[in-house]
Amino acid sequence: MSGQLMLSDKRQRRADDASILQVIVDQFVERPVHPFSDIKQFERLALGLIDIVDAGAVARVARPLCFHPETPPSIFARLLDKGGPCAELALEYAPALPRAETAVLAARCPTGFALALSRRRDLDREIIAALMSRNEPRVLRSLAGNLAAHFESAARRVLAQAARDDVRLARLLLDRDDLEIDPEPLFLAATRLERTAIILNACRKVLASGYAEPRRADPDFVARLEDAALRRDREEMAALVANALDCRKDRALAALTDSLGEALALTLVALGVDTEAATRIFLCADAPIAHDVDRVRALLRLMRSTPQRAAAQIVTAITGAARTEKEPARRNGSREEAVTAPGWRRSLPRQNGVAARKLDQSA
Repeated sequence: MSGQLMLSDKRQRRADDASILQVIVDQFVERPVHPFSDIKQFERLALGLIDIVDAGAVARVARPLCFHPETPPSIFARLLDKGGPCAELALEYAPALPRAETAVLAARCPTGFALALSRRRDLDREIIAALMSRNEPRVLRSLAGNLAAHFESAARRVLAQAARDDVRLARLLLDRDDLEIDPEPLFLAATRLERTAIILNACRKVLASGYAEPRRADPDFVARLEDAALRRDREEMAALVANALDCRKDRALAALTDSLGEALALTLVALGVDTEAATRIFLCADAPIAHDVDRVRALLRLMRSTPQRAAAQIVTAITGAARTEKEPARRNGSREEAVTAPGWRRSLPRQNGVAARKLDQSA
């Protein structure tokens, strides 16, 4: 019985300490400017309470301090030492962190800490590179959503390549008007209007470089692809296409099962499949395509109007064909200069001066 009373008293003391910390923090943040003596008194009281109050409660109470200009640096240092959610708070909001140590931490710390770092407003190239080296989808998405982060060309390429396998990351990148990023790898996450702009931009580039005789697919390959489509064997179709494009099977499958069908149509153009065979493949596709005659007609029009080299360029970007991923960074850099965000977005229809894609996020 006495043990239970002692435990109850201990919990009550912790609750009282948390309440005291809440009161002194509220009093501190109410005023934008404090006398030096008040700051030192607050610092002494707060540091003592942070040490004894539960980390979760400290993190909740201390959050307003992260936005006050006179919060003593020692508070952030103590939050970092406290660990858990307190350390996450400090990593995200501490006004200054040692750069070299932070870069090492970014590469090796737990995911929660990496997410906190990725939300900072003062990220530099080394910390961004360290966070990207983790190759964690949540961290990459958080970086892409950080509008204060500046991404150099190499970092933008890493994000675009990772977005091939992460539709949420691709959508975050497409929604950022400030990034000059090649949108072709993000095609599967794009709206219909955005896809139209991407295709038109690819067509312009290849037409400007001169005519090239289209290649036709091997009849045996087409027959095997049709047979797999008829059996609705998406895995076999993906294996055939992946082998033809020299890309990963899961990426080929993502292109073939695109709900709008446009990635499938472009893939068939890139492979040199004729429209007659393509029609049969469309009619064996998933219900949103196969059960919609107007959709099939639109896809056939897309095939007829898209040069093979333009289709191949987009499909290669979507699937990350091995031969392209092995190209030197020099070529990637020149390609990035040719296809920048402002350039491809200019192809989008506009309404009242605002890009129509902003009005069509659900397309």
